[in-house]
Amino acid sequence: MNTACMTIQNLHDELARGSRVLLMTRHAERPHIDPEDPTFGETLPITENGRRMAGELGRSLRTPHAVQFMASPLRRTRMTAACIAAGMGLSGRWSFDTIPTDPLIGNDSFYYADVRQVWQLFRGGEFYRPVIEYCTTGMQTGFRELHAATDMLEKHVVAKFTAQLGIFTTHDLFIAAFLSARGAAPKWSEENWVGFCDSAAIVIAPDSSRRYALVKCGS
Repeated sequence: MNTACMTIQNLHDELARGSRVLLMTRHAERPHIDPEDPTFGETLPITENGRRMAGELGRSLRTPHAVQFMASPLRRTRMTAACIAAGMGLSGRWSFDTIPTDPLIGNDSFYYADVRQVWQLFRGGEFYRPVIEYCTTGMQTGFRELHAATDMLEKHVVAKFTAQLGIFTTHDLFIAAFLSARGAAPKWSEENWVGFCDSAAIVIAPDSSRRYALVKCGS
């Protein structure tokens, strides 16, 4: 499996060439999620450091091109999107209350066949082993088959994407799974896992061809 990586400068170069770039971006830093919470921390905010890092990412993404935001309904993803928009100087249009939400990039994910089974899988506090197994083998308790779920997710988000740059704030598991299915992920481990504000990029070239890459926050 090949690792495809982009820097923020690569992203701006793609936009300048007329490509459209959709970023599925992990939320910024948040407090620890209680493993007994079946909502996966639905009401958790991002931390002050998370606000800073999302704002810095927004500043690095400033562009004259049309930008579109969408967020998972969870509080931390909505806050992250709002802070990125503020960093881009777009808070007048895109704010916590005005950014559209989509449950299909949140707890109603295409990757989940049975969200309660997924919660039971994580309840013991173990996260990395089952999700890395899923990204590697394509199968896991409570999950849909990896490639089929990824096809559904990509079809859905690309249909929603109407600008030249899209920032859809979501969650690490979905980013890791997406990149794995598209052959653009490293060999995942706890040490190199998707970081706060990292993104999976879908680059849609002017000829409508697509490629996929991991974008590291601040790179």
